[in-house]
Amino acid sequence: MLDYAQSHAPNPEPEVRLAVLLLTLRAARAGTGNITGRDLTGWLPGDAEKVLHRLVGADWLRLPHTVAETMASQPEDPTAFTVPTLLPEHPRPFAFGKTTRARISGWAQKVVGDRKIRKKKLGAATRLLALYTAARTCPDGRLGPAEDGGLPLDRAAAFSTLPPEQIAEHASLLVAADRLTEAEADTAAGTLWGQLSECVLALGGLL
Repeated sequence: MLDYAQSHAPNPEPEVRLAVLLLTLRAARAGTGNITGRDLTGWLPGDAEKVLHRLVGADWLRLPHTVAETMASQPEDPTAFTVPTLLPEHPRPFAFGKTTRARISGWAQKVVGDRKIRKKKLGAATRLLALYTAARTCPDGRLGPAEDGGLPLDRAAAFSTLPPEQIAEHASLLVAADRLTEAEADTAAGTLWGQLSECVLALGGLL
């Protein structure tokens, strides 16, 4: 799912990629889903309306109303949206069922919408790094597969739309938000080392 969002976002801005990932998760099975203004402002505070305009303009996303009306939609009357490339007449990129889709979508929203992340006002690139690190952990919360440890710095940077030399800075923001207990980007070895904090250990992807 992370790879799909990275390769199918219509432009490489972190805000667009984050929206593409979260909207894809909602529409993964049938190409359609529901969204509210609260969802969008929670994911992309200050940027949601601009990002919606870009996705609609690129025809990645189709809305039955204007962007402004979508931003004003409430939980009792959400906006139905369509992702054309995920409609059933196209090849299916995902094989999971309804329950799995809901679980993955809920996981992603917990990772990017955590209270501490919102309180720290972390940007889209940092939230993407939070998703990338949470998805690739050992059972004990260490980043990377158990036999090796650590994550390739260039891959984490590419997904997060960051230069590799900025990963350490954004990882430290995740430490401050209590998403990681420690983080070290070893640029010489090309590896990001770290450990999920206890409060988010259950969100680890368990490689």
